[in-house]
Amino acid sequence: MDCVLCRIVKGEIPSYTIYEDDFCIGILDISPCAPGHCLVVPRDHVEKFYDLPDSGITKLFVAAKKVARKIRKAYSPDHVCIFARGGRLPHLHVAVFPSSEGDGVSGFPQSNYPRPTVDFAASADLLRNA
Repeated sequence: MDCVLCRIVKGEIPSYTIYEDDFCIGILDISPCAPGHCLVVPRDHVEKFYDLPDSGITKLFVAAKKVARKIRKAYSPDHVCIFARGGRLPHLHVAVFPSSEGDGVSGFPQSNYPRPTVDFAASADLLRNA
């Protein structure tokens, strides 16, 4: 498999690394939604958040917290947002980025999409029984 994030982890593709430990790296996103937008990426290839063992989840989010604190210190945003991803790029990553009130991501995703009609009771039952 030719995974761009695996290639970055291996050093085959250059990146701006701002954090690293034995489990993951934190790099600047090359398509940022804001200055300081980072990705925290496990060194091992895992595609989906729910496929990572619980011990890895802990390590990944401890690293994401460290990156979030760096963003907060460097940019002083109103918020530091995170999203666990693994779709557009087929390698799990946590997007960590600064956000301020009124910017394009401050209400994401609800503010960027039409409000759906949801049967909450049916959704709750469906999820409880999954």
